[in-house]
Amino acid sequence: PARRGYSEAFGARLTELARADPRIVAITAAMRGGTGLDAFAREHPGRFFDVGICEGHAVTFAAGQAAGGLRPVVAIYSTFLQRGVDHVFHDVCLQNLPVLFCLDRAGVVGADGPTHHGLYDIPLLRCLPNITIMQPRDNAMLARMLVTALAHAGPVAIRYPRDPGPDADPSAAPAPLERGRAEVLREPGRPRNAVWIWALGDMLPLADAVAGALAGTPLEPGIVDPRFIKPLDAELLREQAPGTRLFVTLENGAVAGGFGSALQETLAAQGFAVPVLACGWPDEIIGQGTTATLRARHGLTAEAIAERIRRACPAGPS
Repeated sequence: PARRGYSEAFGARLTELARADPRIVAITAAMRGGTGLDAFAREHPGRFFDVGICEGHAVTFAAGQAAGGLRPVVAIYSTFLQRGVDHVFHDVCLQNLPVLFCLDRAGVVGADGPTHHGLYDIPLLRCLPNITIMQPRDNAMLARMLVTALAHAGPVAIRYPRDPGPDADPSAAPAPLERGRAEVLREPGRPRNAVWIWALGDMLPLADAVAGALAGTPLEPGIVDPRFIKPLDAELLREQAPGTRLFVTLENGAVAGGFGSALQETLAAQGFAVPVLACGWPDEIIGQGTTATLRARHGLTAEAIAERIRRACPAGPS
């Protein structure tokens, strides 16, 4: 059977959560169908607001609702939130208001091309005080992140791609996450002088493929799902860093100022000099093409990344 996209999974779960919590309202900016909010609008018409192509107003409108005691959820394409970043800071983060931003189409979007690639939300948002940023690896994790975000007393952003993720049992009750806690999914082939891959959400299958390409060698990596882009799990980094020869980050976003930069900054702040190989989209305009085509063009394949790891660790275990 066809997998549900993140948009559909988000809309279905938010509609369900709103049945139990009358404070939840949904806002979008002329993207009702694209963000998966059709069902919410039908079931909760008095709590659904489409403000038209006015992304900045959508953010400020949500801030006003949050200040009044509601729990607004702003569903918007990543690329179009760029128009409202000023509002995110001045009207939401500055006041530490509980607004949830659900950023659809985060990462490359294939045929929609350069205007719609959602590559810049991490660099634009992670520098803002008070905001929490998450990315799910599947629809089950998205459900847990929604519950976590709606229980948090400050602003939250959840980013997810256009391509569908692994599905989840829609009847399963999602458990909230501990804020800022990553999850180790795979141990490295060699526990000392290890290589660790920290891969965001939809890049975890690529991390698994890289591990497969390096299987049976001293460079076979361990894999971490950070879950939280901000706050990043500094405690886990402190545990891993003394026995690590290379960290690798994978993100479906711009490398400049992105998740890899955050990991480098966190390591440096704790006094660790472990090298970081940050893999994502380069500092150039990314053109039109399928996800697979664009990844091959820009070296985001298992073979290319495995080779970069080999080059970064040329002498074997130190």
